[in-house]
Amino acid sequence: MIKKVTLVKPPERSPLNFGVFSLAVLAASMEEVAKIKIVDATDFSIDEAVRVALKAKPEIIGITTMALSSVDPSAEFANALRNAGFSGMLVAGGHGASMQPLKLLRNGADAVVYGEGELTFREILVLGVSENLHGLYLFRDGKLVKTPPRKLLDINSLVAPDQHLNLKTMKGMAMLETSRGCPHSCTFCEATRFYCSTWRGRSPEKVIEDVQKLVNKGADIIQISDDNFLASPERALRICDLLVKGSLPLFFIFSARSDDLIDSPELIPSLAKAHFLRANVGVETIEGSLSKRLGKDITFEQHRQAFERMKEAGIYTVASFIVGLPGETEIMRQKYVSAATNLADSARFLPFLPLPGTPLGNVKGEPDRFAIEYANRMNGEFDRDPVVLKRLLDAAGTFGVRGMLARASLKRRLMVGSLEKEKASFILTSLNKMACN
Repeated sequence: MIKKVTLVKPPERSPLNFGVFSLAVLAASMEEVAKIKIVDATDFSIDEAVRVALKAKPEIIGITTMALSSVDPSAEFANALRNAGFSGMLVAGGHGASMQPLKLLRNGADAVVYGEGELTFREILVLGVSENLHGLYLFRDGKLVKTPPRKLLDINSLVAPDQHLNLKTMKGMAMLETSRGCPHSCTFCEATRFYCSTWRGRSPEKVIEDVQKLVNKGADIIQISDDNFLASPERALRICDLLVKGSLPLFFIFSARSDDLIDSPELIPSLAKAHFLRANVGVETIEGSLSKRLGKDITFEQHRQAFERMKEAGIYTVASFIVGLPGETEIMRQKYVSAATNLADSARFLPFLPLPGTPLGNVKGEPDRFAIEYANRMNGEFDRDPVVLKRLLDAAGTFGVRGMLARASLKRRLMVGSLEKEKASFILTSLNKMACN
């Protein structure tokens, strides 16, 4: 029997704002067993989100929680649904829910799906919630019950979602999942636990098929949502070889590790040729001893090589650093902005999150105040650095993707007000001149 299902991205802003896309992937995998409506309530009030979610009179409501910070607003939304009279089945899932299920269960959820959701949610639609189903957290007699883990699915069996399911993307931009998980076991990373420290990639042929569908529907920019797109450099090379034989988007955005990027001398040139022109790379720390303790034994020299080769190939680079890691010292922190300035086109400094379930985690998973303050300070220092600004201005005056991304980076600084008044005026004047030319 076909069930009426509404899947909701609740009112909240997460740094991992892939919630609507993850719901679209879930919906695409079970359209034959459910009539599904997706609601992107990111910018809604709680009352408006409840009203829109209930409009289609669903039998089942699913809520996604992409990050730990999503749990509280998701729990508030679940509670509001129950107070509004929703008596149907309420299920939560996602990374945040997997880390902190109890709050969601206490606020009205019948079950929390932990880990990968497609097979578990399908069984819920067919069989209902039960302790016999694998992959669930339940609340029974005042206690949290965890059923056995579910076997991971064959990722090639997934159907890429139609863009009508992937709501609220910027015009000309699409998201694509080509793999799940990561084969590494960094001690600060929750994603490896979510996917049981495994990595699975769709076949290159499947990836090409998915890309061509998106390009044919007008996608100019495709963001690869994978945690680690280059976990198999051989697969990535095959994807690049196949891509250049067909229609390409303007560029791809992808995430990778420096050691994978320099695994083969052919890889970075092949990525650039296939329009993988914006790379997000987690540097985390420049201290080798600290990297080893994190389970991410990548040297600064490896990072330097990867970023230098990407620069030569015309790939726009974004480096991310974690501030406040266990064992980090003040002397280490003082080197971060300078290192970022020499490495990347852009950089982001993020406070360390001791995520529940990770070796470095705790129950709350909240960052220390000093880490937040340092990260904010470092972001400001990097944004105002004269060497970075000159490099971006030089790139902004050129054609192509690199110039476009450099202009976008400068405009972001103007929008958030991170530049001094005199420098902001100069940047604005320069960008206006470029636009006129």
